[in-house]
Amino acid sequence: MMHSSIPATTERVCPVCGSSSHIHFANERIDQAKISDYTYASRKQPEFMCLRLRQCMVCDLVYAPTPPTSDTLLTAYSEAAFDSDTEAKAAARSYSKALAPYVKNLAGRSAAIDVGAGSGPLLPWLCDCGFTSVIGIEPSRAAIDAAPPNVRVMLREGMFSPSLLTDVQPSLFCSFMTLEHLSDPCEFVRTTYNLLQPGGMLAVIVHNWRAPLNRMLGLRSPIIDVEHLQLFSPNALQTLLSRSGFVSIDIQSISNSYSLKYWLRLTPLPMAFKTIILDALHRFFLSDVQLSLRVGNLLAVGIKPLEWEK
Repeated sequence: MMHSSIPATTERVCPVCGSSSHIHFANERIDQAKISDYTYASRKQPEFMCLRLRQCMVCDLVYAPTPPTSDTLLTAYSEAAFDSDTEAKAAARSYSKALAPYVKNLAGRSAAIDVGAGSGPLLPWLCDCGFTSVIGIEPSRAAIDAAPPNVRVMLREGMFSPSLLTDVQPSLFCSFMTLEHLSDPCEFVRTTYNLLQPGGMLAVIVHNWRAPLNRMLGLRSPIIDVEHLQLFSPNALQTLLSRSGFVSIDIQSISNSYSLKYWLRLTPLPMAFKTIILDALHRFFLSDVQLSLRVGNLLAVGIKPLEWEK
């Protein structure tokens, strides 16, 4: 799996606000020897590689001016390995807990769509919320194959496209830890807006590059990743949703709960140190102990206004 960028002559401007005003953020750091089936997999061992990155001076988005081509991304995500079922379920529990108060106040209960659903751990919870139809969209065949049979039937394979949803009108779109991976996040958000029924809601979760922990770790933060074509801050996220027409936008920091062994995996410690610590955790039966932390993830929700509100 080779990295393939668009030609430098077609460098993109900020994919959120369209500004060409920027400052340098990071040089490209890609080691071909580290590229594997897990490079485009979720919740992998951090590789600390990244594309060349800029910071938009208008909306505060950090973005890659020369991301991989759409065909390269489609192939990469379609062929990505999947071995994070336990962590995916833990993430879904954290996300559902954060999203529950907003879903409770959502008037519509037609279709709920989870974009970037992985093996679908969020889908049963959406069913329990009373939506008449629940659909997960996921490009990775390995992730879909890892889903239990009762969840797999709700998954549709492919990159997000309206053509996958011609049979429903959603009242909820979820997209958790997905916006960073899209070559055009603005197009995605505008498309969800157009597909939503009036009064419907978009809920996204992203990494916050301005969170204290990520700022402290700098380029050794696990959010600095070759998969990430952009990184959001609260201002960039607000700009993205408001420019697409969403109202009543609410943005908040959320907690994630994972096992101690998974938190250890995300640290920038040398592998030898990680191995020693992991052995100690196993020895004292602590490796699977769950720890809830605020590490810099943002939940944003926006509402499509009713016709009379426009």
